[in-house]
Amino acid sequence: MGDLYNELVKFMEDTTLKDSVEMQFVDLMEDGLTGHDYAKETLDKGYQLPITFINDQPVYTGGIDNRKVFLALKKFL
Repeated sequence: MGDLYNELVKFMEDTTLKDSVEMQFVDLMEDGLTGHDYAKETLDKGYQLPITFINDQPVYTGGIDNRKVFLALKKFL
């Protein structure tokens, strides 16, 4: 999943939003949910990893579609 995240970061670096967003990858196996309580409810519902959150809200599960994430972020900004 780290590879998908890295691809998203690279994609975002080539967009107009590169200076407007802050992204973070949380590896649940390594990092756990400490400091990410908003994710627990989503995980408890059984959503498939990876889960993409924007402003602590789940927007995509089961994969990362760079273009869809970009378009969703544009709506928030």
